Amino acid sequence: MKEERKRILAMVEEGKLSVDEALLLIEELDKKEKNMEEKKEALLTELSTTVKDEGAKAQGSFKEDSSGHKLHSAMDKVVDFVDSAFKKIKDFDLDFNFGQSVDITHIFQQGGAYLNQLDIDVANGSVKIVPWEESEVRIECSAKVYRVESQDEARRKLLEDAIFAIEGQKLRFSVQQKWMKVEATVHIPRSDYETARIRLFNGPISAENLTVKDFKAKTANGKVSFANLICKKLETETANGPITVAESHIYELEAETINGALRVDGSLRHAELQSFNGSITCKATNEDCELLEAKTATGSIDLYVPAGIAASGELKSNLGSFKLGLDGLDIIEEKSEMVQKSLRFKPKGESYSPLRVYADSKTGAIALRPAK
Repeated sequence: MKEERKRILAMVEEGKLSVDEALLLIEELDKKEKNMEEKKEALLTELSTTVKDEGAKAQGSFKEDSSGHKLHSAMDKVVDFVDSAFKKIKDFDLDFNFGQSVDITHIFQQGGAYLNQLDIDVANGSVKIVPWEESEVRIECSAKVYRVESQDEARRKLLEDAIFAIEGQKLRFSVQQKWMKVEATVHIPRSDYETARIRLFNGPISAENLTVKDFKAKTANGKVSFANLICKKLETETANGPITVAESHIYELEAETINGALRVDGSLRHAELQSFNGSITCKATNEDCELLEAKTATGSIDLYVPAGIAASGELKSNLGSFKLGLDGLDIIEEKSEMVQKSLRFKPKGESYSPLRVYADSKTGAIALRPAK
């Protein structure tokens, strides 16, 4: 867009365009840029709604069709739709639409802060949370700023649009301009936090070694990766990208992605995992785990629990197979119909069953195994 403006101005200098004609052309360019921003934002909103509608149609096809070939065909159509929709999002690149950018770095910092809440909201870029032993807050930003001519102008725009504040015991950091791509590494004092909220429109989220009571992290387009978290409740969601939660202690976990795999391991009390187009792997290392619920349309489900744990529950699939690798289980009901398979089980004898398992994959295999 910047190069097109330069060509218009050059044509005015050469007498090929009048000033009024040039202004009209520049006005049209501005409208085009605005339409591109609105189109990208609308793509993700429309995608989420349409995927759910297509998923409902696919499930209807499962019930109505009577052959495995037709079932595969119905799901293949949905998967093709998801893949093509997200390809449109990936192809809608900032560099392509906004032209050249200016790269800058900037550090926001404040010492002597006592925090128990985090609120971070970035339109485009990435967010990484890193607790450290220092008492200061330090946010290291690497930014690409579009629609500017120099580093000084880029820095001024970032400082004008970014919000960095410590309000009481809450850290607020926000960059809402969609024509800035800000990769932020957030260093915070190592402490026990009450709440953490991280939101991105476009980009990945990651955190490690964080202790927080109530943690919500959401991105529309990007992967989510956590390691060594201690949380009472973690809710995380992405429309396009995988979710990984590694070596963490979480009482209540809710994780959902439309297009991507889910991988979770650690100490879990309640875990609800959902993917539309992706596999799910969950390894619970604690014997007091109470609930594992996993749902996916097109991927497999692999659940690992401590050997010898008493478990009860149900596995369901339209086309996939089941594998129960745990000892001490009784099969209480098994169905193997053309369009719906199910397997219900419970511990042998009168043993108390602390763990309930529910797994549902429309096309993939489901396995429940002892963790190694």
